[in-house]
Amino acid sequence: MVKLKSILKYFLLLILILLAFIIYNSVYFDIPKENVIAKHAKGASEFIELKDGSLIHVRDEGNKNGSTLVLIHGFNGSLFNFESMNKFLLDDFRIISLDLPAHGLTGPVNSDDYSIDGFIRVINEVLEIKNINKFYLAGHSMGGRVVWDYTIDYPEKVSGLLVIGSAFIANEEEYKEFQSENAPPIAFKLLEIPFFRQMLGYITPRFIVTQAAYQTVYNQNIITEELIDQFHEIILLEGSREAIGNLIVNNEKDFITNPKLLQNIKIPTLILHGEQDNLVDVRFNKHFLENIPNISLILYPEVGHMPPMEIPEILAEDIKNFIVN
Repeated sequence: MVKLKSILKYFLLLILILLAFIIYNSVYFDIPKENVIAKHAKGASEFIELKDGSLIHVRDEGNKNGSTLVLIHGFNGSLFNFESMNKFLLDDFRIISLDLPAHGLTGPVNSDDYSIDGFIRVINEVLEIKNINKFYLAGHSMGGRVVWDYTIDYPEKVSGLLVIGSAFIANEEEYKEFQSENAPPIAFKLLEIPFFRQMLGYITPRFIVTQAAYQTVYNQNIITEELIDQFHEIILLEGSREAIGNLIVNNEKDFITNPKLLQNIKIPTLILHGEQDNLVDVRFNKHFLENIPNISLILYPEVGHMPPMEIPEILAEDIKNFIVN
């Protein structure tokens, strides 16, 4: 009996040591914004100041005499997601890309508004500052949700709409189905508890970022250590994790919408989607295809959730053909 107690004591001690090791390797403190910017803001990167004093990370590059293409990234993404694709478009088009509030090198904003409407206001203000009044608009993943809504609000500004790897969710049942495939519902429930939301601000293990990166693509070979470091460091930008937590908790209603709204989109629209997208299944395009009158669909075999990174040249060519034709 004494021997059993001794074994149990050492076993519990081992478990505690293991837990301490896991926690130690999972805790990452915020990195000062200026440090992340110094490392990753390169090339055409600039920071545009909004009326509320917030600084938005923007790139304005390419052919200033060509048609303008505005690119909007997805949830937990950044304008860096388009880098590989952009180099095939810069000779022909003026490319505007930006990091949405709570994302990329923009990080948290003074308004604390991380809603779809808040994103639209930021995009509109940036484009007004740039004096851009007519453009093609493309959105990836959550960015697709932003751009079709923007198009309904400002139809006179958008010449053509491109939606890449995005979902349209019409009701609670579809939302639960989508959520069950993309994140365990318990994760969202935990974020409603202030303690766990605060923990999100410290515990972001690199191995989870690595796993998420591999999950988004079909061709695993494109995920490099350098890419994972970039993803992880940008997530750790001062205040961004708290802002992302606020986005998830306070703006859940933004992702359920009446599909009849899509009938207001009269401009040419192109859906681009990877057939092996295991985050946003192809079937979630249904409402786009049923409600937007002037719409086309291109599916890519052996491509996952990140076509701009997985097939940059092919995707760029399809975008170019859509704009030119």
